[in-house]
Amino acid sequence: MNLDFDDSKRMHYGVTKQERVKMLQRFIKRVDGKLALCKNVPLNRFSIKCKDDVGPAPVIGWITNVLKRRVSELALDISSCWDWPMSTAIDGCNTMVQEFWESCSVSSTSLKRLTYLKANFDSLVEARLDLQMTHDQIHKAKFSADDPIQHEGLVGNATVFFIAICNVRSLYLSYNTLEPLPVFNNLIQLTVKTDRLVGWESLTALLKNSPNLETLVFEGLLHRYDMKCQSSDECLCKPWEEENIPTCLSLSPVKVLKIMKFGDIDEDEDMDKMMDQVEYFLETMPNLEQLIIHYEISIDEDVEEVLSQFQMVPREGLTECRIQVISDNLVLSSI
Repeated sequence: MNLDFDDSKRMHYGVTKQERVKMLQRFIKRVDGKLALCKNVPLNRFSIKCKDDVGPAPVIGWITNVLKRRVSELALDISSCWDWPMSTAIDGCNTMVQEFWESCSVSSTSLKRLTYLKANFDSLVEARLDLQMTHDQIHKAKFSADDPIQHEGLVGNATVFFIAICNVRSLYLSYNTLEPLPVFNNLIQLTVKTDRLVGWESLTALLKNSPNLETLVFEGLLHRYDMKCQSSDECLCKPWEEENIPTCLSLSPVKVLKIMKFGDIDEDEDMDKMMDQVEYFLETMPNLEQLIIHYEISIDEDVEEVLSQFQMVPREGLTECRIQVISDNLVLSSI
């Protein structure tokens, strides 16, 4: 069963405060009455739209009611100036899979999807985003990778949300979060989780849009290899024509580069690609002062060999870069 209540069409313009209060009371009674009447009926969706401020107490009561009935979809479109203590009630629900929220704060460990219609995060300093696609979206995205017409609009676009958080100073992104992003003028630290099935073309755009970035952290150096890897400015790989260095690297302001999970590979070929990638960073990033490698290995000789190979990379005309390789048993540094 679905329950939908929409009072948003009647904005109640031109009525007195007393009349508005009576209208809201009637709306609240209507919702309460319907919930009581259908208390023994399984509930799939519960939707409330109300542009007038009904206050937190009725809404919290409604949500508590439907959560106890194991509702799977909760849609709230409520204008309010109140702080909403909702986290405890929602965290107690293991079945809710969708929630739509406006003008309220929400915290939930069981929530799988959140639609935030209005976002204002001007004071936000740090953001950690791990946006996931459904299995169907992942399949469609892979299937249409070479068909831009079919690919357009297949998966959700979070551009508006990213614009709202563009003032952050520290940003963590999972591989599924890499999509067209706005300019992050205040961003000084960026962490990117990588995956062998996801390309880096969006990452190059993000680096260009981070003019004051100081620290870049990679969780792994994996990505999907295709023809774009040999094209300047579409990937971070070394292009066929060496003079065509991606501008996101040649003009990079980054001073500290950290590579986590270095050596976390499936094949020897992957290790060669990782080595080549780090060497290319050293060759092209002009302001790099420190390279920190967290090597997933316990063999000391391999750690020493990696440091030695990176030390031989020429940096003529670039800043001096201190290289550090850290393993489970050893910490080596070039200086």
